[in-house]
Amino acid sequence: MQNHALARWRTHEKSIGAWLTLSDLYSAEILAQLGFDWVCFDLQHGLMDYSHLTHLLPAVAQARVTPLVRVAANQPDQIGKALDVGAQGVIVPLVNTVEDARKAVAACRYPPAGVRSCGPIRAAMHEGLAYLQTANEQVACVVMIETEEGLRNVEAIAATDGVDGLFVGPMDLCYGLGLAPGSFTDARFQRALGAILAACAKHNRAAGIFGYTPEMAAQSLQAGFDFASAGTDGNFLRAGAAQALGVARGKAAVPNAPPDSGY
Repeated sequence: MQNHALARWRTHEKSIGAWLTLSDLYSAEILAQLGFDWVCFDLQHGLMDYSHLTHLLPAVAQARVTPLVRVAANQPDQIGKALDVGAQGVIVPLVNTVEDARKAVAACRYPPAGVRSCGPIRAAMHEGLAYLQTANEQVACVVMIETEEGLRNVEAIAATDGVDGLFVGPMDLCYGLGLAPGSFTDARFQRALGAILAACAKHNRAAGIFGYTPEMAAQSLQAGFDFASAGTDGNFLRAGAAQALGVARGKAAVPNAPPDSGY
């Protein structure tokens, strides 16, 4: 198994992804074939569940894109099932301590490196036993830093063996710092981002962030992040439809299409 996104993250080559919140096969296929480096199916806040993954992950399997899953919780069964059905990595929310990070890593790795149970249904269909020989090195374990406790422990979390990257959910990080939602220019928020980037640089981990817009993604990559989402499928649909409607009505201005919130 070749995880193209993980290979780029390990050399700190910039990569851009699409965040998928809808359970629609066709939209997933469209986005997977556009040239994004990775797509992330969101089981925490997206309008989908595990049963949808069994259709969505195969739908993007032929595209040269790395499929990730943001699991709903740091639980071995949820992580294992996402990987077994075809995800090449997971983004794990609310990792606040070294113990949380070790738990996430262990769920991603087969023994003796971890506790992942052996049952890679889709991967084994395509790769057979070869998958078991490469999975521990090719499955990406990305943990989210989104609370004050996580920030206090960010360097130790980044130092945890098996963690491939740290990921920022900007809105939840604002909440975690006691800031109003969207306070992305606040000095405390910016210092928090700096601490996360510094921890990643010190321990050679990839740094990722949820970008609400293409502009935010570009700014984040310029600021030192290695990977960022350029928006969600819902946002892309809303923005494209709003633009089409504005043009059809002969309006110069595109109707306002606010980004999705809560990530």
